[in-house]
Amino acid sequence: MNKYHIPNLGKACEVIELIGNSPDGLMLKQIYQPLEIPRTTALRITQTLLDAGFLAENEKSALVLGTALVQIGVKALDNLDIRGFARPILKRLASETGESCHLAVLNAERSMLVEVADSPHPVRIAARPGTLVELHCSSTGKVFLAFQIPEPAKFIQTLELSPHTPNTDTTQKAVLASIERTRKLGYAIDEEEFVPGVRCIAAPVRNAFGKTVAAVGITASTSTFTKPKIRTMAEKLNHAVSEISANMGSGKK
Repeated sequence: MNKYHIPNLGKACEVIELIGNSPDGLMLKQIYQPLEIPRTTALRITQTLLDAGFLAENEKSALVLGTALVQIGVKALDNLDIRGFARPILKRLASETGESCHLAVLNAERSMLVEVADSPHPVRIAARPGTLVELHCSSTGKVFLAFQIPEPAKFIQTLELSPHTPNTDTTQKAVLASIERTRKLGYAIDEEEFVPGVRCIAAPVRNAFGKTVAAVGITASTSTFTKPKIRTMAEKLNHAVSEISANMGSGKK
């Protein structure tokens, strides 16, 4: 055992974990017996945790997790390094698809690329980290409109729906229809709407609360990423975002 290990602190961690796995809470007897610790030790530990707000008592006087732990948990989720979680998965996705992949987050009224894994092939179509793209004409932007922004119909009224190609949706009605297609599919498609000759798809990354916190996209030339490949690409993409989401605590693999 580590020479710096504090036995009772270790037992306190075991108590918290045991109670956390018991939705209805536990009585003192249900704590010290399975953990094989003296009743008085369990009593001291639980009382200390109660005083600190790490435990609480429910209406049946059973011990449950306290609000202090909830606050700590939320802060821990906020501090998760999504780029670090996503980086190896993006690299693998780029290798599997042969195309450039990226991670984006919502930044005010734009989608911002924060991580890019280049295609293994010499010819690459990928923007650099820090690039900002408009929401209505990018696959990651459509993901945010469909899955993260609470009232997209009101939100898009504030956007300038600039045309970039003949395929760009420039009316609120068209953008709303695109949002509905994205929700139905579970992923978004940019059909040469931002750059001519470039096709992109993107899907949402969710945290432990099911909230969309980022999007992963695949970008490629329409000559290599043809329409018949969309379904296969979407399957690989969905597997990747599920893995990143699981790392973010969503519990979905």
